[in-house]
Order: sequence, then C-alpha cells, then structure tokens
Amino acid sequence: MMLHCKSGDDDLKVRTLMPHQGFHWTFRPNFFGGTLFFCAMDWGEGGLHWFDIYVNYRDNKRCKFCSWSIKKSGPCLVFKDRTSCYHWKPQKHVVEGVYRRVIN
Repeated sequence: MMLHCKSGDDDLKVRTLMPHQGFHWTFRPNFFGGTLFFCAMDWGEGGLHWFDIYVNYRDNKRCKFCSWSIKKSGPCLVFKDRTSCYHWKPQKHVVEGVYRRVIN
C-alpha cells in the first residue's frame, strides 16, 4: 500500500507499506485546536482512498496514542477495548488534481 500523510504544517512523505507493516509519527496539536492530518492510501488497484486520520476536535481527548488499522473497506481506530471504523471520504473528492496535490 502506498501511504501519504500530511497536515498544513507537516508533510510525512510518500511511503510504501507491506501488509501488516506499521508507520508512526509524533506531533503536538497546535494551540488553537485546529490540527488536522489526512492520509491518502492506494493499493495499486486504481483506487485512491483518503481519510482525515487526526482531527483535533475528534481525537484530542480520546487518544494520546491513536492506533489505526487500515482496511480496504475503511480505516478503524483501535483504542482501549473498542474499535471504531469509518468510511473513506467520498470518491467525488478524489480527482486527479487532489491526487496530485496529496501524493506529490
């Protein structure tokens, strides 16, 4: 899987992950509470998916170390004794210009 995560301040670069391989990074949410990281994922089957992997208002209180399991059906946040799965962002937002901006 190809993975590219970034925020308004940080670009974590494109990475290629093998099945079951992990990737982690650390950061501090900004003072104003607007921190957002999004990731684009592509399994090489012609389908780019993306998701807001860290949204300050959603994630700041519930996890200091957020652990995600990425599945083709969507990302799942694993914390404490439960898992919350989400849908990918709508494909209509994944156009060539967005793909180029996210991946490059």
